[in-house]
Amino acid sequence: MFARLASFAKKHKHCNVPTNDKGDPQLGRWVAAQRHRRKLGGVTPEQVRALDKLGFVWCPSEVTWDRLCGILERFKQKYGHCNVPTKWPKNVALADWVQRQRLYKKRGKLSQDRVRRLDRMGFSWAIYKGEPTHAVEPPASEAEGTERAEAGERLYCIKNGQYVQHNGNGKRPAALDEFARTHDGELPPYIPLPVRPVEFCFGEGWQKPRKIRWLGHGRLPADVLDYVCEHGTLPHHD
Repeated sequence: MFARLASFAKKHKHCNVPTNDKGDPQLGRWVAAQRHRRKLGGVTPEQVRALDKLGFVWCPSEVTWDRLCGILERFKQKYGHCNVPTKWPKNVALADWVQRQRLYKKRGKLSQDRVRRLDRMGFSWAIYKGEPTHAVEPPASEAEGTERAEAGERLYCIKNGQYVQHNGNGKRPAALDEFARTHDGELPPYIPLPVRPVEFCFGEGWQKPRKIRWLGHGRLPADVLDYVCEHGTLPHHD
């Protein structure tokens, strides 16, 4: 079986044989059995070393978690936050994973190492009354502090393709109230909007470029909101 796994690894460049692999179901079951046997102390150190040389993955869930956490880090670098919209059409798997991390922590099923790693990224574990519950670092500069003080306008993702804007003041939109009512007071993930005047840029390929100016407060232009509902993110802006 080890020789068959070595052949699989040479062909596919990995050892993650699915348990129900159609090409060699016996090998898939054997791979799963090695993981279970090691937990019970039934795999010798020599066998562990031999499998390690092949690149054997003893805990596939760890690899998956690290991979998605890396994708979230790139999301943060691009958008400046970790609030992936629910069922984000560009990466539904990432959106679902983010929601699961919040649920696992709430149920005490997320390890402290994972909690700390996400905390360092500025992950929002839950959002109540429009504010993230994780600690916010003090501003590094007066300008940053001013920007935080001015921040308010947000697009809340009610569901895939539906966003509502709210700045935390006054009466909340009906859709946002309904979401909070059915989620124990918790508000949905949101996309923070720019706090200063910006120009949103549209048009690519054959389309004629155009720009739509927004003052950084008040209702977002309809074309910009339509873009967010379709793409799950804000259009490029200067």
